Amino acid sequence: MLETTVKKETGQILKNLSTRARIAILIVASALPILALVIYSSIMQREVAEHDEQQELRLIAELVAKRPEQLMESAHQLLIAIGSQADHLLADRVECHRYFRRLLPEGGGLYRAMGLTLPSGDVFCSSTVSNSSGSVNVRDRSYFRMAVESGKFSVGEYQVGRVTGSSGINFAYPVMNADGSLQVVAFAGLNIETFIEQGESRREGLRSALGRMVTILDRNNVVLAQYPTTKVSIGEKHPNPRVIEALSRPGNSLFAATDQDGVSRLYAVENVGMNPDGIAPLRVIVSVPSHMIFAEADQALLRTTFGILVITILLVVVAWFGAEILVLRRVRTLLDVADRIRTGDLAARAGFGKGDEELTRLGSAFDAMAQELQIRDTELQDALQRLNHQAATDHLTGLPNRRYLWEALGAELMRARRKKTPLALMLLDIDHFKKINDCWGHEAGDLVLKNVTYAIRAVVRGSDLVARHGGEEFVVVLPEAAEDIALARAEAVRIEIAGLKLTYGGQSLGTITASIGIAVSRELRESAEGLVRIADLAMYEAKQGGRNRVVIKNADTETTV
Repeated sequence: MLETTVKKETGQILKNLSTRARIAILIVASALPILALVIYSSIMQREVAEHDEQQELRLIAELVAKRPEQLMESAHQLLIAIGSQADHLLADRVECHRYFRRLLPEGGGLYRAMGLTLPSGDVFCSSTVSNSSGSVNVRDRSYFRMAVESGKFSVGEYQVGRVTGSSGINFAYPVMNADGSLQVVAFAGLNIETFIEQGESRREGLRSALGRMVTILDRNNVVLAQYPTTKVSIGEKHPNPRVIEALSRPGNSLFAATDQDGVSRLYAVENVGMNPDGIAPLRVIVSVPSHMIFAEADQALLRTTFGILVITILLVVVAWFGAEILVLRRVRTLLDVADRIRTGDLAARAGFGKGDEELTRLGSAFDAMAQELQIRDTELQDALQRLNHQAATDHLTGLPNRRYLWEALGAELMRARRKKTPLALMLLDIDHFKKINDCWGHEAGDLVLKNVTYAIRAVVRGSDLVARHGGEEFVVVLPEAAEDIALARAEAVRIEIAGLKLTYGGQSLGTITASIGIAVSRELRESAEGLVRIADLAMYEAKQGGRNRVVIKNADTETTV
């Protein structure tokens, strides 16, 4: 119903449009495919730009990760070298302190501390703990526990040194005795500040390139470095929960998320190294704002769209004023001729002469119209006959209605009496039709009526008359049909209807059945109304007998009132 209303309103609007407006709409409609192609090209360009940026981000993340990887490997080799001297260093604690104080400056400020830790967790000696200092125990530090438990080189998380008070990440390497027991743990603490300074000096080109940003996190998502720096503080957990959630999903090396300022960004992640527990100690994240990725494609779309709009507007303006000179003057002449013919002035002529141009041909058609009035009157009479036919037809099923039935049945009775042949009448009623309407609605009921119509037509002869008697009742007139033929035809109809498999709204309507009553007459004493009443009695017996069955009555032996 809503769709029909919209179509009517749209049709009414189109009818009220002037020719100029129609031409303008046509021009605008012609520009729409071009605009659609431009938008499609822009979408493709955006996809290519996104793919290229994804590859670029992955490459940058890999390159940035090389520096921390090199630092880890360098620390690993340093601790192996220190471990090779463990026996000598453990022999003299004072000399051990001096050794690490001399060794620390050679790292170029990259390390904040280094030393040896006993299996108990007590620091034996280091570059920062003097011989007279109290005992420092690190058995609660993750890097120490991991090295002791795994017997392998381990990297800790961000922490603040208990003696130095400076921030960093500790590396640990367990030194084993000949019998496989732990002798000592060599450790070195990375100086975060020096690490950041070196990183910034290597990434000057990254600061302004498409707004890209690099962030390095430890295993607990604590920020160790960021280039260029933002409001994020070093040593604090990454403030964006959406990024942390994406990082927690395995294999999520490329994702999109919104940052703290509400800006959508594309992120690429690269793990750095691998601890004995299977978790990467560091992660490099490279991100870029999404709008910068698509900036070039969006600007191209804007420029092209603006150009198409300007050209379309110019075409509309030219067509608006050109239509008056080339088209509308002659159209007004045709309208004047049409008004005169409508008022009865059949002498009115457009006077355009002869030619193949459309308006000229239309004028010739107007001039010939007066001579065709008699033909048109004949066509009008034919149309009236068609209307009379429609008045005798049921609009839903396309079958003759009750009005036509009574006329046709009376004619069949007279023909049967004249030829002295039997006549049978079948009255069919759909079982539980009211239940179908109540449960599924009238549209479902209409669906059943149409399909029952198809089922009846599939069985009866071409000479049989099928009509809708009203509601869910149908009448089939069977000329020259005795009891056996009528009964066989009715059974075939009943079986055909019972075999219908109808669904509405995606759900089955169940089995559709019908009760059929037949009235057969050889003597043909009954009127049309009487014959229908006898068939109605037979159908009522079919209903009373359990439905979905056929009952036949001999109209010559029945008495109806």
